[in-house]
Amino acid sequence: MNVFSASISRFGAAALALSAVAFIPLHAEKPIRFSEGLTQLLKNNAKILESKAQILSYSAYQTEASAMDYPTLSLLTFVAPIFESRGNAAASQDNFNKWGPYIRGELTVVYPVFSFGRIADAKQAAASAVEGARQLHESQINKSIFDYKQLYLQIILLNRYKAVLDDAGEKMRAVLSRAEKLYKKGTGEVQRKDLTRLKLFALELERFGAEWLANKKSAGLALGHFLGERESLLVLEQDFPRIEDATRSLEALIAESQEKNPELKAVAAGLRARRHQVEMEKGGYLPVLFLAGRSEINYTDLRDSQQSSYAFDPFNRNWFAVVFGAKWDIDFGNTKAKVQRAQAELEKMQAKQSEALTGLPLKVAMAMWEFEKFKFQSEIVQSKYKEANKWALSEMTAYTTGTGSAKDLIEALGAQLMTEKESAEMEYNLCLAAAKLAMEIGDQNTLGQWRE
Repeated sequence: MNVFSASISRFGAAALALSAVAFIPLHAEKPIRFSEGLTQLLKNNAKILESKAQILSYSAYQTEASAMDYPTLSLLTFVAPIFESRGNAAASQDNFNKWGPYIRGELTVVYPVFSFGRIADAKQAAASAVEGARQLHESQINKSIFDYKQLYLQIILLNRYKAVLDDAGEKMRAVLSRAEKLYKKGTGEVQRKDLTRLKLFALELERFGAEWLANKKSAGLALGHFLGERESLLVLEQDFPRIEDATRSLEALIAESQEKNPELKAVAAGLRARRHQVEMEKGGYLPVLFLAGRSEINYTDLRDSQQSSYAFDPFNRNWFAVVFGAKWDIDFGNTKAKVQRAQAELEKMQAKQSEALTGLPLKVAMAMWEFEKFKFQSEIVQSKYKEANKWALSEMTAYTTGTGSAKDLIEALGAQLMTEKESAEMEYNLCLAAAKLAMEIGDQNTLGQWRE
């Protein structure tokens, strides 16, 4: 009895661990297949949408940088009331009784001819930042698919738990019915303590059945929340996907991760962005050469046009000029500070790259070893399951024929229950380890497939 009590407690703890949110009673569940949920995930998941918005944010910087070598136009026009004034620069006569419009227009066009590479570095930095954001978005997609797959597999595991409980309950009902009949006959084949042990075992199974129901509803609601649904979801896949027994060599997996892993690509893109940013900030020490054109139009019929070039005429003057010049912000202290900040960010990114180059192979190796560990353990669990079934069958036969004890039967059924549960958990762990290996490699196709 003690052996089974400890085992059944572990079973309850494992089931409770699958509960993601508090129990909320639901009236209906929406059925969903893994592929349908995956499509919904990519469309509705909040974290995926947030990382996608980050791409738009960096794209705005890229648009801004791309426009740096375009001509900039500044246009000012207005119409204002003005009173009449006749005369010239030497003498004039105002007439406040007569008013009319004064029209003015100014147009300035500035084109940066040469910036000593500053504009080019700004463009490269922005383009690399956008690429880094895209790769981080892909990485977030992979992580979200993994989390979704884990939730989906957990619900299947709960369904397998239910099958285990149903099987144990059916056997207990048959045994308990037989024991109660023998106890009522008073032949001594079944004693009071034996019947009590069997009833306690049956009640414990009922309690775990109630826990299972709460955990099942909670898990379905958690899956719905993850996919942007307000209702609980019912998974339609009945069993875990079959995993290929053979895996490639660790060297091949690491080499594939170097090509596919989006986080590694994001770090490389970020490093390029920071390098160009440093060069862009260094460009602040140098001027920007530009070509500019300016045109000005002024007109009103309430002023006499001044024909002398020595008389300033702001009311009836039209002119156009083209200049070549340089703009130089001589603030070397501020420029030096910007360069230092950019250099610091570059060094941070270099440290991240160094960590990624050694950390990624480690993650892939650990994921592969975990997968192989569960494959090996799965074979052992299958052997335990067969032996436990033989033991349970033997004890049930002995008890129903009056040669066995209730204590031995309960221990045998408890062992069978635990090995069935352990078998389901091992399949779950193996599927999850395969998904994690695909995520660490960056293989989104394999990660998003149900049959791996």
